[in-house]
Amino acid sequence: MNIFDETTDFVFKNTAVTLGKFDGMHIGHRQLITRVLDEKKQYGYETILFSFDTSKMTGGKSITTKNERNLLCDEYGIDHVIYYPVNQETMSIEPEEFIEKILVGKLDVKLVVTGEDFRFGKNRRGDIGMLFQYSEKYGYELSVQKSVTLEGVRASSTRIKEYLQSGDVENAGKMLGYHYFILGDVERGQQIGRTIDARTANIIPGQDKMIPLSGVYKTAIYIDGIKYKSITNIGLCPTVRENGEITVETHIFDFDENVYGKSVKIEFEKFIRKEKKFSNIDELKNQIALDILSANL
Repeated sequence: MNIFDETTDFVFKNTAVTLGKFDGMHIGHRQLITRVLDEKKQYGYETILFSFDTSKMTGGKSITTKNERNLLCDEYGIDHVIYYPVNQETMSIEPEEFIEKILVGKLDVKLVVTGEDFRFGKNRRGDIGMLFQYSEKYGYELSVQKSVTLEGVRASSTRIKEYLQSGDVENAGKMLGYHYFILGDVERGQQIGRTIDARTANIIPGQDKMIPLSGVYKTAIYIDGIKYKSITNIGLCPTVRENGEITVETHIFDFDENVYGKSVKIEFEKFIRKEKKFSNIDELKNQIALDILSANL
């Protein structure tokens, strides 16, 4: 899979393109991706996920980082991912010009797949009506996918973020279509876990990553492609640290190998409890034992 990050330096032939923000990569986005992959099977088109990630301009948090989106797109079978630059210059392009110069001129698009509420171009004036109008002029097909609902609730990044903010990783996972996860490199922490018989793999999430409510979760961690049961604490670890930044600390069951510097994937399965400050280390050790028991139930 090829990745074009914050650049307009790309040219393709015969493509099926799905357009959107894709900050959440949820079940609605998967529907768009499936549509372009079906066209690849039938017509041999190059498949492109074209992302307008506005989080950099707004300072907002994304449910999936670019690395995490790349992993998912590669697993799904997308050929190319384009992170279109989102800045004052690109957002001032008239939507007609975007269709003519980017979709047709650079991508040679044969199929455009997007959601029914997709907007683009200067002042968000472009919509599916305009895409349909120009499809007749340039000979591409437009496929507009309806929003996906789950138990009567529309799948959206906004709703998933609400679930994560309340620690409801189970419903977030249902709407994502997979367990919410964090990718990261294991960093050397204060090694306090060694002193309480609960060694942890510590990662510091990126500043643009949406992190769930602070607390302890039942998780699974993937190291070198192997899945291990674990529990993960998100927060400041107030019992053993006076101050600091939010960390993701994962205690891996029945595991005692050195993982410093390794890239890991942590999947969040269930919320166990909120983070709290204990009176002493013994109380913390006892609670960790209860957390492990709860995760194994």
